[in-house]
Amino acid sequence: MSIKNTAIEGLDKKIIELLQEDASLTNNEIAKKIDLSPSATHERIRKLHANGVIRKISAFIESSALEKTLCAFIYLLIDTPEHSKKFLNIIVPHNAIMECHHITGEYSYLLKVRVKDTQELEAFITETLKSQLGVIRTLTQIVLSSPKDGATIID
Repeated sequence: MSIKNTAIEGLDKKIIELLQEDASLTNNEIAKKIDLSPSATHERIRKLHANGVIRKISAFIESSALEKTLCAFIYLLIDTPEHSKKFLNIIVPHNAIMECHHITGEYSYLLKVRVKDTQELEAFITETLKSQLGVIRTLTQIVLSSPKDGATIID
């Protein structure tokens, strides 16, 4: 969904900041924090969804709770644009992939993946990624620690 050309300011910006900090807040809790009625708050949130500003509400899960403690970034080179579409249709839905970015430079895509261990990472790279038509090369970097790991974007 594309975002309608809307400046985010005032109460809408406060709502977004609150939801990014804690997506489990109810409309009533948000309304109290911004000094607005629950119905007006609900309407603002509905419009933020409708305009594509809020794409979805989700939870950040502790990776160790699901035994997915190894995080890696994988740079991937695809030989032609025609193979990219097929690659994305197969790869993007994969549960190990947290993020997929089409990038500039030497590689075509950057993937952020979470798996259990190096054996699972090796299998993912070898059996899932490198087996795809058009994949020429990968470069993998394993994350040692993440001093900041989140998705808040409001300044």
